[in-house]
Amino acid sequence: MRFALLLLLLSGCSRDDKPVILGGRTMGTTWSLRVDGGAGTMSEKEIQQQLDAWESILSHWRPDSAVSHFNASASTEWIAVPPELVEVVELAQQMGVDTDHALDITIAPLIDLWGFGSKGRRDQPPTAVEIAQAKAECGWQHLHMRHEPPALRKDIPRLRINVSAVAEGWALNRLSQHLEATGATRFLLEIGGEVLAHGEWRVGIQTPAAPPGEAAQTLLLKDRAIATSGVYRQRFSAAGKEYAHILDPRTGHPIEHSLASVSVIHPSAAQADGFATALLVLGPQVGRQLAEKQGLQVVWFEREK
Repeated sequence: MRFALLLLLLSGCSRDDKPVILGGRTMGTTWSLRVDGGAGTMSEKEIQQQLDAWESILSHWRPDSAVSHFNASASTEWIAVPPELVEVVELAQQMGVDTDHALDITIAPLIDLWGFGSKGRRDQPPTAVEIAQAKAECGWQHLHMRHEPPALRKDIPRLRINVSAVAEGWALNRLSQHLEATGATRFLLEIGGEVLAHGEWRVGIQTPAAPPGEAAQTLLLKDRAIATSGVYRQRFSAAGKEYAHILDPRTGHPIEHSLASVSVIHPSAAQADGFATALLVLGPQVGRQLAEKQGLQVVWFEREK
C-alpha cells in the first residue's frame, strides 16, 4: 500500500434527535464530542476543565505538570504524585510487558535527544556517543510505582518519563466513564484523531491523496476505540534521509521498516493507543506476530515504494 496518512472521518448513524457537538483543545491537540440520543451529557466547560486537570498531571511539555516535576527530580526516593499518574504508569508498564518492551515510557531522554520532545527540534541526527549516553538514562526496569500513598520512584537520578503513548487513550476512557454516568447512551469521543465509540458509529480511514470525505476503508465501531500511530506526524530530514519520531527503545534510533502507520481497534482506548505505538515499533513481521498473539484487530499501512 502507498504511504498513508490516517484521518478519522466521524460519521454517525442517522437519528431524529439533534446531536450535541462540543470541542476544544487539550494535550497539544484537539478534542471533540458528539452525543446522539440519551438524556445527559457534560457541558463543554466541564469537559475542558477535566481535560485541563489531566493535562496538568500527564503533560511532558508543561514545566508545572506532575510528570515534569518527577522528571526534574534527581532523587531516588519515593516521590509523591497524583493517583492518575500512578494509574497511567502502571498501565504503560504492563503494556511494556505485553509487547516485549517495544513500549517503554522511560525513553524521554532519547525523545528529547532526537528533537521530538520538549527540548526543541534538530536538523541533524545525534552521534552514536550521544545515543549511548541517553540510553544509559532509560530503562523501564528502573521505574517503580505504588498506590498507597501514590508515588513513583526511579533507580537512576536522570530517569525521565513520557506517557504520551497512552495518555490520550487513558483520557478517552476516563471521560467516557464520566459521560456514561450522566446518562449519555450514544456518543463519539475524539482526542487527536483517536476515537472512542459508545454505541454504534462508522469511522473512515483516509489517505492523503484521497478527496476530502473519501475513505480508503470504513469501519463500524461499536463500544470500541481506534487509535493510530504513524511516522507521518513528526520527522526531519538530513543528508537525504528521513528520521521519524517513533523510536525503538532497544536501539535508541527511529524505526526504519516499511510500515507507515498502524491502527488498533480495542475495547480500551488506552490499550489501543499503546498497542498502536508498540506494533509500529516492532514492524510488519514481529508486529503482526504480536497482534495475532494478543488477538488484536489491526489496520496496517505501508509506505509508498
